[in-house]
Amino acid sequence: MHRPLCRLALLLLALSSLPAHAGRPLGTDDAATVGDKQCQLEAWYEKTQDTRGWVASPACGLGEFELGLEASETKLPEAQKESAQSLALKWAPDVLKFGPVGFGAKLWTGRARVYPAAEEAWEGYRPVENGALLLASWEITNGLNLHANLGSARDRVEQQNARLANIALAWDAHERVMLFAEAQYQQRAGTTQAGGLRVWAVPDKFGIDFTAARVAGVKDSTTFSFGFGWYGLFGD
Repeated sequence: MHRPLCRLALLLLALSSLPAHAGRPLGTDDAATVGDKQCQLEAWYEKTQDTRGWVASPACGLGEFELGLEASETKLPEAQKESAQSLALKWAPDVLKFGPVGFGAKLWTGRARVYPAAEEAWEGYRPVENGALLLASWEITNGLNLHANLGSARDRVEQQNARLANIALAWDAHERVMLFAEAQYQQRAGTTQAGGLRVWAVPDKFGIDFTAARVAGVKDSTTFSFGFGWYGLFGD
């Protein structure tokens, strides 16, 4: 492959790790924040047939806002490696809560850097995506929640926009176990179907989760991940 095209193809791989993530183990975002002057840390390891990598995502709340960071590193085929970073701001005020239904919004921006297998050095991080989501969460009944997102992402490599739509159902099957299923649609990238569970080692403080996901209709696209969420760090 011609080098510029090869670099472009590798940069596009970064897009899969940059759309806004909700709290683990969901990829669909919820209309809630970590809480004023509260912090959390989520991290996970994920593997597909051809790639593997890790993601770390700390976030802190300030009033009705939440500021989140995400950093990832993925080993690609042919000894290539991709590093990606994103910054997100979420807003979910109490005034947008109507009984069991809440609303919010989220903005994010991401950049990535690909390290070629050859000795030639990459110039540095480059912007790859900006995006915005409208968020909605509905507590259907105690322990059963529906989350939905609708928005758009700007692919800064291809210079084109893509519509986004996510939906997830989360069920607290036990005081220490949460199960979920979700679908995430991105225009021109297909629909990702996922499911998994979280086990609370310390209720509402430290959880361990396992997930599996696949892109509908794409062979060998299954991704498995194992991670944790640690909440209430540096807070009251």
